[in-house]
Amino acid sequence: SNIEISNCEIKFYNLDADEMLDLVVKEVNSFSKTERNLIFIDPYGYSNIDRGKITGLLKSGHTEIVLFLPVMQMYRFSEIAMTDFERKCYEDLRKFINDFLPIDTKFDNVFEYINSITKAFSFNKFFYSCSHYIERDPGNYYAVFFITNHIYGLERMLEVKWKADPSQGKGFKKKNEQKPDLFGTHLIEYDKQTQFDYLEQSLLAALKDKPNGLSNVNIYRLVVTNEFLPKHVNIVIKDLKKRNRIVTCNPKGEEVDFGGASYIDYDHLKRKDEKIFIKLK
Repeated sequence: SNIEISNCEIKFYNLDADEMLDLVVKEVNSFSKTERNLIFIDPYGYSNIDRGKITGLLKSGHTEIVLFLPVMQMYRFSEIAMTDFERKCYEDLRKFINDFLPIDTKFDNVFEYINSITKAFSFNKFFYSCSHYIERDPGNYYAVFFITNHIYGLERMLEVKWKADPSQGKGFKKKNEQKPDLFGTHLIEYDKQTQFDYLEQSLLAALKDKPNGLSNVNIYRLVVTNEFLPKHVNIVIKDLKKRNRIVTCNPKGEEVDFGGASYIDYDHLKRKDEKIFIKLK
């Protein structure tokens, strides 16, 4: 094929997925530290997705992965895959589960399944990961998983997720065209408030374990790794202050009113600049 795109080199390979991944692992890890890599993996199923190849792609520290998986199919057959050892059709799924998921865990729905895979792709928090589900047909879900070495890369992906799904930042569902949504705006606000309630409880639980408080740097990390954005926690903090649940202090522990400033962003994390501490009142 003679495809030509300016500033882009296109290569074609007639390899199976396993060999192709090995080739890409070797190539991306040969690049210099100034080069960045984005790898999109859209496998036919999940048979060639294993722990060693994913970590091999990421080990340079300059690579990000977008991975597409048929999670509904995987969720439906996971239980039988771990009990039926005779039929070969379950071998690939069983290998994936052994590589990534807690074997004895029971999942109540496909969203719990997605969350568990997302957590597994952080490899015990060595990397950063998030996911976005896609409802292809009613009740039939796929999911895109994003894995990165860098927390700022995670934040940028979260911005895309929340723009695509302003109510929850979780995924895409098809609208029911047969039944017009008479309460669409109210449901969006309800879903968003539910998410903010979750973020509030996560923040309060973290503060309970830190009597000296959490700095703006710590809170940034907590917020982004829970798939929220700094602007979301700023709303939560403002509300908690209004309800006298928290106080803001300077690094010396002295209570100070910082007004609307929170300093919860990547720049302060990068500089390790702890300007403000938040404590339970």
